[in-house]
Amino acid sequence: MVELKSNDQAKKLGAIATFLDIPVTVSPHKSLNSSKGVIRSCDLRCCSEEEMVEELRGVTHARRIKVRRGEDKIQTNIVVLTFYSPKPPSRIRAGYLTLDVRPYVPLPMHC
Repeated sequence: MVELKSNDQAKKLGAIATFLDIPVTVSPHKSLNSSKGVIRSCDLRCCSEEEMVEELRGVTHARRIKVRRGEDKIQTNIVVLTFYSPKPPSRIRAGYLTLDVRPYVPLPMHC
């Protein structure tokens, strides 16, 4: 694993096919190069998770939080976004909206 300081370094390293005449493949680390944040907006209720990934810049995955009411699962206005950056942005633009991004804190694992 190699840590780089800039995108230019990453592009140059990604172009390398051999190292000391040994064939190599270079790929970004899946979890260290991403981060999660939470947004809340009633205006995004009609948008699907796929639409959010397509329209929001830097977002690679979106998951809407659902709550259970009896046997039904109800969608909330809270969405967990995965960003392709080590730190999530503090705000994002969604059309005409500017939304604050809060840090994502996952629930603790239960045994």
